[in-house]
Amino acid sequence: MNNKAKYFVYAILGLASLGLFYNLFFDTVDFFKGTLMMIGFAVVFGLLIYYFFIGRHRSGQDSNYRKAVKQSRKKYGKNTNSRFTNSNKPSKLQRQKKPSHLTVIKGNKK
Repeated sequence: MNNKAKYFVYAILGLASLGLFYNLFFDTVDFFKGTLMMIGFAVVFGLLIYYFFIGRHRSGQDSNYRKAVKQSRKKYGKNTNSRFTNSNKPSKLQRQKKPSHLTVIKGNKK
């Protein structure tokens, strides 16, 4: 950016800050009312964008995740957080090792 453009941007920012301070000191009620309205519109606009563009796409992923968690809990039991359990106690769920369905065929090695 060259010097003329830099000074132009500084001038615009300076005038905007002067206008902001002028409204803050001499018209305080309208300043806060306008600020709150801008924040309110921004929140409503952001929620609408989130609902229509982001929220709809995530619903399928969330339902698949919930199904996987339900299936995992059904298979392994309730999952406890490891940092809260006492490491000295043996775990309640002792899984038994299932025999493998594969068999080993011994061959002649030469």
